[in-house]
Amino acid sequence: MKPCSIIGGSCRLLTILCLSASVVYSQSAKIVGRVTDEVVDLALGGALVQVLNSEVKSYTDDQGNFVLANVPAGERAIRVSYLGYETTETFVEVPSSGTVRADVAFSSDVVELDAFQVQGALVGTARALNSQRAADSLSNIVASDEIGNFPDQNAAESLQRIPGVALYRDQGEGRYVVLRGLNYTFTSVELDGASFAGADLGERATALDVVSSDMLSSIKVTKVPTPDMDAEGIAGKVNIKTKSPFDGDVYNSQVGLQMTYSDITGDWSHKFNGETSWISDDGNWGFLVAPSFQSREYGSHNYEVADAWSEEDSPSGGEFYFPEEVQFREYEIKRERKGVTATIEARPNDETKLYLRTNYNNFADTENRYRTILPLEDGEITALSAESGTVENVEGVSRRLRQREKDQEVFGVIAGFEKLVGSWTLDGFAGMSKGEETRPNETSTRFERGDGDVSFNYSFTNPYDFTINQTAGPSISEAATYNEFDKLELANESGEEDSLDLALNARYDFAGDRQAYLKFGVRMRTKEKSSEIELIEFEDGPDSFSFANLAGETTSYPFLRAPRIDAAKVNAAFFGNETSFDSERVIEDSTLDDWRSEEDILAVYGMAGWTLGKSSFIAGARFEQTDFETNGFEYLEDSETGSPISATRDYDNFLPSFQYRYNATENLVYRASWSNSLARPGFGDTAYRRFINDDADEMEIGNPNLETLESTNWDASVEYYLPSLGVVSAAVFYKDIENFAFEQSYERSDSPEIFREILGTDPAFESIEEITTFSNGSKGDIKGLELAYQQELALFGDAFKGFGVMANVTFLDSEATYPTREDENVPFIGQSDTVGNLAFTYEKGKFFSRVAMNWRSERLREDEAIGGDVFEDLYVDDFSQIDLTFRYRASDHWTFYTEVLNITDEPFRVFLKSPDGAPARNGQVEEYGWSSNIGFRWHY
Repeated sequence: MKPCSIIGGSCRLLTILCLSASVVYSQSAKIVGRVTDEVVDLALGGALVQVLNSEVKSYTDDQGNFVLANVPAGERAIRVSYLGYETTETFVEVPSSGTVRADVAFSSDVVELDAFQVQGALVGTARALNSQRAADSLSNIVASDEIGNFPDQNAAESLQRIPGVALYRDQGEGRYVVLRGLNYTFTSVELDGASFAGADLGERATALDVVSSDMLSSIKVTKVPTPDMDAEGIAGKVNIKTKSPFDGDVYNSQVGLQMTYSDITGDWSHKFNGETSWISDDGNWGFLVAPSFQSREYGSHNYEVADAWSEEDSPSGGEFYFPEEVQFREYEIKRERKGVTATIEARPNDETKLYLRTNYNNFADTENRYRTILPLEDGEITALSAESGTVENVEGVSRRLRQREKDQEVFGVIAGFEKLVGSWTLDGFAGMSKGEETRPNETSTRFERGDGDVSFNYSFTNPYDFTINQTAGPSISEAATYNEFDKLELANESGEEDSLDLALNARYDFAGDRQAYLKFGVRMRTKEKSSEIELIEFEDGPDSFSFANLAGETTSYPFLRAPRIDAAKVNAAFFGNETSFDSERVIEDSTLDDWRSEEDILAVYGMAGWTLGKSSFIAGARFEQTDFETNGFEYLEDSETGSPISATRDYDNFLPSFQYRYNATENLVYRASWSNSLARPGFGDTAYRRFINDDADEMEIGNPNLETLESTNWDASVEYYLPSLGVVSAAVFYKDIENFAFEQSYERSDSPEIFREILGTDPAFESIEEITTFSNGSKGDIKGLELAYQQELALFGDAFKGFGVMANVTFLDSEATYPTREDENVPFIGQSDTVGNLAFTYEKGKFFSRVAMNWRSERLREDEAIGGDVFEDLYVDDFSQIDLTFRYRASDHWTFYTEVLNITDEPFRVFLKSPDGAPARNGQVEEYGWSSNIGFRWHY
């Protein structure tokens, strides 16, 4: 990492910003204050604070603080409005210059409305809706109280209820955010506004399953960027905000304990979370610490053909798709999440804020995968049709066990400030984030049948009733028949991502009714990503290392009953006895997967905002300069040698934008915008590494010269915030994106320009006739409509008192062109045509209940490349999950709850389309069962 070089290259700009603040310093009157709710002891972010009979107004931040600049002298009436509360007013005497404080506290006489009271579950709803209304650009926000109303396991799942958001799930849990139909790699994730290091090996995408939902203050999804935001993320931005001591009362403490039951395994797990915060008597500083621990044991049942379908000739004539390999998989899973967030904040005076926030998360994913593999391609096809087949003399049926422990750690620390100096507002931060993933001693143990061939027949009428039966040979369910030890692979993998983020912003508010301001700033970020793997294969072990000695129990796995390889027996027989096996280091994988890349980004921006009556405008531009360096290895297959190689590149991006907002009323907001955003290519695609085959005529190579994805975005929306604590909204968007990257092979005779671009004129590569690499060239567009409705229904009469509804749906359509599919318009990978949520709540007295459904329609599988044609594409079928929540508030301090997740046992299903009216083919079926949480929360 080279932070000093970045700072040195921009220190003059920082000096100019600081000098500007002092030179343009002017005396003006300001009103500062904080808006809180005395009833529920919470700061009210997103409250609208106005000076009556003037154009001066502002919205409170997450801790309820507000600043009203350039206020005329004299006695002024301050009006505060907050959705779900009766409007309140207060008076303050404003001097001709300087600062005066005016705190506003909503009490019980202004909280209760005609039909309902803001308490319990409605607190989170109110905080989220008010913050959304206050946002400069189109955003959706989930507050911590609202997060607690759903049975979500992690930060990713906490976002699934937002319009336009879908999830990529791993083993039934949400992992990545798919925003507005774009692949999860195109969503930028920040922690408290600073870059958040991802822990995934080789990925630019940031997995959010590492972060427990209990540690969050709120999550903000920004769909339209402003120039003062980092440009990364053509889908949008996710900002995870950790908790602050100023979110609530002077002293706050709470503890939660939960037990979790898994239907598919019968296991019980547990979860703990706590929080303690203090604010000093003078209100000048606060401290918060919030630990969390969760252990979850569960499993899944799977069978799949995946992309192992080939076109084969039938003995009776014709050509049909044939399943080359069928796999039956059973998983044992244990996931642990540990984390803590600690914050110190200081407010020494009304013009100064200082903070130090730290956050640590650890995610340990331990998994045993038991597989039975039927390699039908190694047999003789004796009958074949579109829906069935018979295969005889199949060789190499095998049983395998993979033991994997994935340990991910993410640590973040950010120190920042905000300072009011006359009409200037200065703020900045220095943030450091580190993500690391290790996979120690991952083993794959393989046994094959060696005592005779077997025969099978199969049939299916749809992708998910695929049945296969053994028709001849020794039973594949007998342990004794797996008498050949194939090999044991031992892998140790690790990867790191380090990020350093520095930012300084300056805003000047002009006097006058137009509420005009000028804002500019600089941001520097350096990010380093590395990957390393060591792979060793062990063969010809001792006679005692046999399936008969290592066989375990036969479980209730529903698709194919067979004895498993016992994980504990394998570990006891292998580790410590490695010298009893013949071993070989796999030099190719151990060399090519070792790489390190670094990108240094310097960004500057300028923007202006102003108000004309009910209209407000933001216009500006952002400029980002990127320096990229990558180091890897070249591997020559014939000599089995590797040598280091490196490459560098620099490029610029200019990103203008314009946004318009029209406040028809306080609660009716129209927005329209034009913006530009980007997504830098994946680290794994750009890592510089070369593999040259034995004949020195073929090369696989990373491409550090991949272009940045660029998106031009058009957005328009309307939001009406209902007086009964709700919202009706509609948003349309269109994105025009270019420079998608894909993997493709090129022949020298057909693509000489590609060879010159990749290999230059180096004579050492004259013999290379074929290159496989990542290339730009694809482009596409996506458009969508987001509709949302949320409301408490008490205003419709006493019969509806206590009931609430939340519904949203997003309709999406996309087209992309790929050089490998020149005559087709292919949907974006991971884009569902429809994504939606529906939830009903009922709250009366101390009782609260909710039923929530989340669904999305079929899409091209996110973690797979598109096929050579439409019949090779893998589609994930439509998915809908229903969850239940029941909660009882026994007292002001104790709450008990139970939650049921995935009550309909919705599986993960993958299929492939078929030609000529034939039934769709199996890709994968995986079942997770339902699970239940039972627990309590204590709050002081």
